[in-house]
Amino acid sequence: MHIRSGTKDDAEHIAELHTRSWMTAYAEIMPASCLDGPLLDERKAMWSTRLATVTAEQDHSRCLLVAVDDNALLGFAYLAVATDGRLLLDNLHVQPERKQSGIGRQLVYHAFGWASEQHSDKTIYLEVLRDNVVAITFYRRLGGRPTKEFIERFPAGFELPVVEYTWGPDIVRTLADDRSTTDRLAS
Repeated sequence: MHIRSGTKDDAEHIAELHTRSWMTAYAEIMPASCLDGPLLDERKAMWSTRLATVTAEQDHSRCLLVAVDDNALLGFAYLAVATDGRLLLDNLHVQPERKQSGIGRQLVYHAFGWASEQHSDKTIYLEVLRDNVVAITFYRRLGGRPTKEFIERFPAGFELPVVEYTWGPDIVRTLADDRSTTDRLAS
């Protein structure tokens, strides 16, 4: 497995993984009508739009990382500078059958490495459904701390409780250093 920057050529595979991840992780949390509906088409449109402007030039406002093995997509992470100046870890997904294999952790290490290099003074945050216990356990193990709770209204017309988790710049740097250590051990 190796981790590289994602490109617009990855959009369809990312959309498929994003959909699959939601269908497995949220099966008992979200209404079936949401997961059985046009979710894949929505994810394809979202990722095509997000990645349409990705160029070879460095973009310091966002980062897409993909974990691949023999060109098969194993997982991905997407960060972007939020309107409040913090960094939003907007997506972190791993193939459902590959969860708990270290892929998610490696994606976080690399994403936090990018954040530490490009935005060393910024806090990273994410929003997770309160009932997604597996994800919350993972984020807590990585030093994330809950900082806010709110109710999110989804376009399909339902509401769910959400928890925001954050990592301050010091923790981001520590996890970025873990990436460097892991990379050295792997080579």
